Amino acid sequence: MCRSVKRFLSVILTLWVMSAAWGQGLYIGGHKAVRDILYYRWLCSIPKEYFGTDWTTQLVMDSTCTRIQFNGVTIANGDTVTFDSIAGGKEYPFSVMYNGAILNGKITFTWLPIMELNGSFSTEYSNGTISLNTPDSLTREDDMVAKLKWRGGITNGAGRAKRNYSIKFLDENGDKMDRRLLGLRKDNHWKLDAGQVDLLRVRNRVCTDLWLDMSVKPWYADLEPKMVNGSRGKTVELILNQRYHGIFHLIEPVDRKQLKLVKHDTINNEFHGQLWYNKYWNRTGTMGLPVPYSNYREQWDSLFVEYPDFEEVCPTDWSTLANGVHFAFNTSINRDWVAFEDSLGYYFDLPVMMDYLIFIVTLGAVDNESKNVFYSCYDKTIDPRLLMTPWDLDLTVGQKLPTWDDSKVAPDRYITWISHVPMYNMYFNSRYFYKKIRKRYWQLRKTYLDTDSLVDRFRRVVDELEACGAAAREEQRWSKTIDIYGQTLDLSKEMEKVEKWIRDRMAYIDMDIFPYIEPLFGDVNDDGEVNIVDANAVIAVISGNTVDEEITARADLNSDGEVNITDLNTVIGVILK
Repeated sequence: MCRSVKRFLSVILTLWVMSAAWGQGLYIGGHKAVRDILYYRWLCSIPKEYFGTDWTTQLVMDSTCTRIQFNGVTIANGDTVTFDSIAGGKEYPFSVMYNGAILNGKITFTWLPIMELNGSFSTEYSNGTISLNTPDSLTREDDMVAKLKWRGGITNGAGRAKRNYSIKFLDENGDKMDRRLLGLRKDNHWKLDAGQVDLLRVRNRVCTDLWLDMSVKPWYADLEPKMVNGSRGKTVELILNQRYHGIFHLIEPVDRKQLKLVKHDTINNEFHGQLWYNKYWNRTGTMGLPVPYSNYREQWDSLFVEYPDFEEVCPTDWSTLANGVHFAFNTSINRDWVAFEDSLGYYFDLPVMMDYLIFIVTLGAVDNESKNVFYSCYDKTIDPRLLMTPWDLDLTVGQKLPTWDDSKVAPDRYITWISHVPMYNMYFNSRYFYKKIRKRYWQLRKTYLDTDSLVDRFRRVVDELEACGAAAREEQRWSKTIDIYGQTLDLSKEMEKVEKWIRDRMAYIDMDIFPYIEPLFGDVNDDGEVNIVDANAVIAVISGNTVDEEITARADLNSDGEVNITDLNTVIGVILK
């Protein structure tokens, strides 16, 4: 018998022995209720529409149960019972005679999926099992075998309790196995995000969804329409080794498959798609003073190779990323802003970078301005442009660590905290990019960055957690723990703080960072001046030598729906005055 199969059978036997005392199955209307021995309750995931109603359904236990009491009344296994006025957090008294012992507890409901993790985990991968119970389906994923480990930086320190996890699913032979979970991508590699230091528990998920909604598509999106520049996810409630462990988010990793980068040519050892991650603050990552790199090392300062895997492809190739870093550094040192404007788009996907700048400024994402960011290249042999992808957005919208003073996350914090050189220079030193960034900001202010829309985006998620009872269970489990430095966990009060922060922040940005400036009449090319260049732009529209929709719209100076000699005479008149 091969080693992986032996390991698999050993894990299954261990887990069976661990869970035997509480191994009975409880099914309510066909939905599995998961035993939580920490709070003596069964948690059951059911459709959202059942909440607020009386639900009459069948209650089934396995054959080892000899007596069931529900709401103080003895019933037979398989009898019909009624759960009156189902509500989030409402509990129904329940007891069962199991192998001669009476188990007392409560039944309560959620409409979030319930994930069960069983095993013994650390910073190294070890085998365990995962079960997933969803509200809208009676089909369950039971005892899926996987390798799991803790992941994270600060959140993975000594004494931490609610940790993040990396998951890699296996088949019965111990080989990797792809699974599609909760309507997300099909893959063997997944992440569980705990929101450990986040007093709202959902900042990372909500902010990542905002990024996915607001950011422009990367330059190669037409070539790869299924690419996703970020990490999608779903909220679940986690039971860890039969103990309630709180609100988590099952998320997709940012990797080659997610970004649809071109695969490495292993036959010819030719680099195509590449991916790197900047994990810590460092001078190289800020493109301020890059240190030398070696293709024989997986790490460059605090940048790490993600793809191709360093253990499979060594020496690696840092040159694509290094060229962009050194260009940004050299133009900053030489203050050659003409070269900066001319060449920055050769090294970076500029529309995405500008959205990233607006994104982190809006959210006050101090932990993401030059770290917690992925850089990728679709295929270095056809285009070296670098794409940016955010990661780990829990320290946003006013959330801070105890070591930070309030000024670090204040809603009136100015843009000078950004040390990422290309974005910093785009804003402060390039008139061309400053205008483009400001214009893009005001486009987004009408949609995804509308103040009420931002508040509602957070409010909807928190309201859902409160209505299904998950918020109260999370507060019960983790309030005043070391993970949040002894603070009280109250999602409703934290949401009030988040709303105030957003409203203060957006008002401040509007006035002091990206102030709206009325465009000059006659400034057809939108460069802040009216001169002969604008007259030439009108001529280009009239003659059909431009297809730029924005220039065409600005060239219609009398707003009659046409661009003709009248508009040309108008702009010449402005120039002469």
